[in-house]
Amino acid sequence: MDITARKKAELRLTWLADHDPLTGLYNRRRFEKELEDAIASAKRYQHTGALLFFDLDQFKYVNDSSGHAAGDRLLVMLSKKIPLLLREVDILGRLGGDEFGVILIHANAAVAIQVSKKILTHIRESEFQVGDRIHKISASIGVALFPEHGSDVQDLLARTDLAMYHVKESGRGGWYLLSTNDDSHRIMQERVLWKQRMELALTEKLFVLFVQPIVGIKDGSISHYEVLLRMRGEGGSLIAPSHFIEIAEHTGLIHTLDRMVLSEAAIHLASLHDLGCDITLTVNLSGHAFTDPELVSHIKNVLHANKINPKQIIFEITETAAVTDFDSVLGLMQAINSIGCLFALDDFGTGFSSFSYLRQLPFKYIKIDGSFIRNLRTRPDDQVLVKAIADIAVAFNKKTIAEQVEDAETLAYLKEIGIDYSQGFYTGRPAEITEVFRLLIEGNS
Repeated sequence: MDITARKKAELRLTWLADHDPLTGLYNRRRFEKELEDAIASAKRYQHTGALLFFDLDQFKYVNDSSGHAAGDRLLVMLSKKIPLLLREVDILGRLGGDEFGVILIHANAAVAIQVSKKILTHIRESEFQVGDRIHKISASIGVALFPEHGSDVQDLLARTDLAMYHVKESGRGGWYLLSTNDDSHRIMQERVLWKQRMELALTEKLFVLFVQPIVGIKDGSISHYEVLLRMRGEGGSLIAPSHFIEIAEHTGLIHTLDRMVLSEAAIHLASLHDLGCDITLTVNLSGHAFTDPELVSHIKNVLHANKINPKQIIFEITETAAVTDFDSVLGLMQAINSIGCLFALDDFGTGFSSFSYLRQLPFKYIKIDGSFIRNLRTRPDDQVLVKAIADIAVAFNKKTIAEQVEDAETLAYLKEIGIDYSQGFYTGRPAEITEVFRLLIEGNS
């Protein structure tokens, strides 16, 4: 019996168990095994090794502008060139997407930094051409030493991952070495724990949606609700987003959170519609949403799957995000606007240097930052500013929402100067979405 084909298939399966089929490098499973062995050897023979974790800063742009086939060719090109910068004993693996790992055997901090610089220089000097377009590439590298910075494989990978995001925060295209002598080690450790908590919360559905009403000042009716995210902690306690959103942004989990909130909000809207109750929800988009190439298609899919009128979703972005990357924001807003969804500009007044962009960005609502509202009754300068915002909003055909309205006197003044809507504890506290909507349904029946 000729079993050549079967033997080839078996050998192929054995190879695939340890290798990435695109680049031929070790895959994450095999890489983690090699790292485990390297750490054990370093501990046994009392020497130091290093772990490098890096990804490409512009990879999504290459995929979006030149296609996924071009992105694959770029990864293959780098997988062939980077080993030439390493010693034979060193190990290179593709850990997923555009993420790579390098294990440096018998390497101290100086060697790890030297290799990181060589990799960064090589990538930066590599021009990747697709047709008439030339892509300039850069990478960000997180570096850790073992066993100095940890002897657990998953913990060490997570720390180098976060060290890499530290580079991205600082402008990309560089390296960052974990340190036990400053606060970075403790900060990294806290981020690792929070990242793990968020991943667990996503898996076990521990994130909870709250809503807060946005009320018309003239007639007291509820215009729409803002969706607010909370995370359940130990004993059922609720954790505010201020504790985890920044970590989500640093670790890349923010895109998952953005999509999860939208999907859950859409499910609630669909359930209410089936029960004869239609409302509008405001969903916050992080500043990082504008780097998510799949966001628009995700919004379309969610609206279609739940049969939702697009006008029932208002997306809220901060003024800082809008001004920081104006062109990207404008392009994304126009794409989402064409679907039929509306926009609100959050925290207005905290970052503006000019009102001119209000003409160009398609916002329907302007939310005046609560720092100008809290002491409105006693601060004449805040009164002048809020009145000016109200007048300009009218001129630009925008509706205004005052945040953090907490007493009757403030509400009365806002009504006097022509602010359209109120949001705050005085006109409605945040409550869990299921409870609020249960009461809505009961009142509607």
